[in-house]
Amino acid sequence: MKKITLLLLLFSQSILLLQAQSKKDEKPVIRCGSDQYNHQLIRSHPEMMGGDRFEQSLQKIIAFKKAQRLSETKATNAVITIPVVVHVFHNGEDVGVAPNITDAQIASQIAVLNQDFRRAAGTPGFNTSAVGADVEIEFCLAQQTPDGCPTNGIDRIDLGQDGIIETSESDAFTKVNALKPSTIWDSSNYLNIWTIKLKGGSGLLGYAQFPGGSSATDGVVIDYKYFGSIDYNDGSFLLNAPYNKGRTTTHEVGHYLGLYHTFEGGCAGENSTSGDFCADTPAVAEANELCPENVDSCPTGGADMVENYMDYTQDSCMNIFTIDQKSRMQATMSSSRLSLLSSNACSAPVAVNYDGSIQLEGVNLSNCSVIAPKVRLTNYGTSTLTSATINYNIDGGTSQSQPWSGALQYGEYVIVTLPSQNVALGNHDFNVSVTNPNGNVDSRDCNDLASINFDTAINVSGTSKLYLTITPDNYGSEITWEFGDGTNMVASGGPYTDGDTTTITATFDISDNSCYYFKIIDAAGDGICCGEFGDGSYELKDDSDNIIASGAQYGSSQTTNISTLTLGIDEYFAKNNIKIYPNPASDMLNISLAISNDLPDGYKIYNTLGQLISNSVVNSISDLAINTSQFKSGLYFIRIEKEGHFVSYPFVKK
Repeated sequence: MKKITLLLLLFSQSILLLQAQSKKDEKPVIRCGSDQYNHQLIRSHPEMMGGDRFEQSLQKIIAFKKAQRLSETKATNAVITIPVVVHVFHNGEDVGVAPNITDAQIASQIAVLNQDFRRAAGTPGFNTSAVGADVEIEFCLAQQTPDGCPTNGIDRIDLGQDGIIETSESDAFTKVNALKPSTIWDSSNYLNIWTIKLKGGSGLLGYAQFPGGSSATDGVVIDYKYFGSIDYNDGSFLLNAPYNKGRTTTHEVGHYLGLYHTFEGGCAGENSTSGDFCADTPAVAEANELCPENVDSCPTGGADMVENYMDYTQDSCMNIFTIDQKSRMQATMSSSRLSLLSSNACSAPVAVNYDGSIQLEGVNLSNCSVIAPKVRLTNYGTSTLTSATINYNIDGGTSQSQPWSGALQYGEYVIVTLPSQNVALGNHDFNVSVTNPNGNVDSRDCNDLASINFDTAINVSGTSKLYLTITPDNYGSEITWEFGDGTNMVASGGPYTDGDTTTITATFDISDNSCYYFKIIDAAGDGICCGEFGDGSYELKDDSDNIIASGAQYGSSQTTNISTLTLGIDEYFAKNNIKIYPNPASDMLNISLAISNDLPDGYKIYNTLGQLISNSVVNSISDLAINTSQFKSGLYFIRIEKEGHFVSYPFVKK
């Protein structure tokens, strides 16, 4: 029996993109890393697919099912539906900012899977081949979590880092596998798919775990740029041609369900007992790329089936699973993947009237230490959600509340931006919860809390200058950088000359009590190193030669926020013991200071939608008395400012 030796068949292709001069056009891609991944895994799991015992058992099941079909008058099976959870790895970006892909992009991938596996008429997944098969397997985004809580099947995970910097395929497997066990949903009840930003230059599009391997790592991994279909693009999709129609995931799910590549074993794989074990897929000498015509790479067996999902052709070329491939997948579902048949994850949990769910979209750090958190409020109750209370705090401190009102039907959500507020420089936890759906006790508490850890800007107070050095890789024309004072760019550099790796230097003057940012950009999206593209890097240092920022394999860009705010500014608010009164207020609201001659610079008042209602400079004590007689009744937030720093307080207008 043929052993898994497809490592020798992995090959390099060129990604065809619009930027013809980009390094990305030349960068090799690996359509699928499943062979190498599972070749490593089978050492510790000898009974998984790829071993003799697995294949002998599967062939018995296939033979039994074929005999069973021949004895039946009905040629179709009950359609199997597999629950899917998509774990979106990101770095705190807003949804829609790479790699935190949108719900729509994820939904497009589920649509493609269903079209391809069902050979759906009128879709790109349809074919007229005599051996083309409706696999009779469908996919749904899960509707309940492993603990029975409602979900949309999308699990967004802030890694606290910008993707994975892999030095090779093997390194990618190791680093992603380290993340899987803490994020996986029970693999006996869910097909786990992880979307991730791979930025180390391996060129890996995706890979899957064959049946029978470790339950802690089981599932499919896809680079986010190849997950979903451009055919459904609503303007938010971030896909790379020619692998932009969802067929990378179709291919990898084929592996997950027991299929080999059609070029398994090369021309020696010409019958059902070798190669890919599917007699109706002609033997292929080696993987096909692009979408070639009239290719017959082996002496016997017929023309290469370049349209088969298990070849390496581009997405627009693929549209066939065969009858024998269907038999393997159906047999896998009745053996190694049998537990998926009894999963109830495609069904919503028991209905309750009142169930508000809260998720954090991000803290949106700006101006060194200002956060404007965004949360996703979802209704999983049968009653229309018309009101709820969003509670939040930093590091478990004093809780603030913001009422919400609107109209959300079951499964609908709204993004709510909480009031901006300043936090001390350093590392913090932001915690949020939802209570009082429609004024009632929440019927389910498993989705009422969320938290996120974040860092503010790097503090370099006392430094007067910053020093930048950049050593370009071989593609200097793709490198640019910016330096700004928090919001405005005040210096920039690049692009540079290809092939010139001379070190570039720049010096920036900085002032006390200010905020700055440094951003380095690579137009090809693969940083400024490594290997055949050159060994570039950059460093940003302060007066004392401390490294403030550095990097090389940063993907498209890397931004560092820098603060020169002194402790004295932070202490102003603590020592002044600022208070507001009366609260609730009628016609007047007063700001009280412990040190009355040390006035704030001004104040701003916002409503619960984040809209600016009032803005005033403070020149004297009298300016601390605020006329609120014209304000409508409701909740407001007053932001008291001092030298670019501020604190926020809620108050109620009667």
